[in-house]
Amino acid sequence: MEQYMKNGIPSSGYVLIATNSWLGMGKVATKDAFDWIATEPPILVASSIIARLLNDLLSHEEEQKRGDATSSVECYMNDYGVTKRGSTHEIRNKIKNYWKDLNEEYFKVDVAITPRVLLMPIINLTRVAEFIHKDEDAYTFSKNNLKHVISKILVDPII
Repeated sequence: MEQYMKNGIPSSGYVLIATNSWLGMGKVATKDAFDWIATEPPILVASSIIARLLNDLLSHEEEQKRGDATSSVECYMNDYGVTKRGSTHEIRNKIKNYWKDLNEEYFKVDVAITPRVLLMPIINLTRVAEFIHKDEDAYTFSKNNLKHVISKILVDPII
């Protein structure tokens, strides 16, 4: 499970997305800030792992049917000899703890190097992951609820 978590950071894509989100932010995104994010700080690690684990909880059965790589659910079951239910319960606890880490790190970051405005894309990406994986893997099955929600936001917003 530990090795899976390490691999989950780059495979979530959040390091790349968070870094790219800074490109249009002007002078506030300094070289020092980019150097900082390149170190994979704890706030970014927590965000990445939350996204990876949320995805695994809802997509692991479909991925297993397709013969994809083992997910955190299976890794936890194998490493600790627990049932699928026990594994998903523990992974949900891990997600809660990583949210605590993310929130704690938000207040620890040196704002002289990385202003809060640069941290918000990391926080917001994590919020998006929670939303997309609330009831189903809405990213994979986007024709269901996600398509409707995006339409409501962009096409027919409540103002």
